[in-house]
Amino acid sequence: MEFLKKLMMWLGGLFTLIVILIIFLAAGSSSFKDEQEPFVQQFMADFSERWETQDIYARLSNEFIEQINTQESKIILAQFKTMGKIKSISDFEIGNYNAHTSGTTGEFSFKGTFENGDALINITIKTSDIGVRVVFFRLTPSTPFIDVEPINQKA
Repeated sequence: MEFLKKLMMWLGGLFTLIVILIIFLAAGSSSFKDEQEPFVQQFMADFSERWETQDIYARLSNEFIEQINTQESKIILAQFKTMGKIKSISDFEIGNYNAHTSGTTGEFSFKGTFENGDALINITIKTSDIGVRVVFFRLTPSTPFIDVEPINQKA
């Protein structure tokens, strides 16, 4: 009986630690969302102005710059250009929040209303000692893109 009592006390303590950890992580992701939402909104406004990578180059991670200089990415950028400028952002959510010693990463998902249609946007950003950088960007339009010629631009 004494063993069962000690076991229940240990399990109760372990459960309490797990609850505290979950609360801590939820508070961290909420704070990250509040801090980085203006960055994401400004990034979208600047990028959708002309859909030119030069406009947002300083805010891109090195890995993302390497990916964006492929022929496939140039075709995708040309398709993005058909969306026009962003007019509004709604349903802003954060997911996949990770805090490491190398920086904090969060994936934002939101709906965007553009001049020529609506889209779901996923953007992953990383904050570190060097600042805030975009690591991943995906735009899924509500209607399929039309075929367009790639843009010759370098990031």
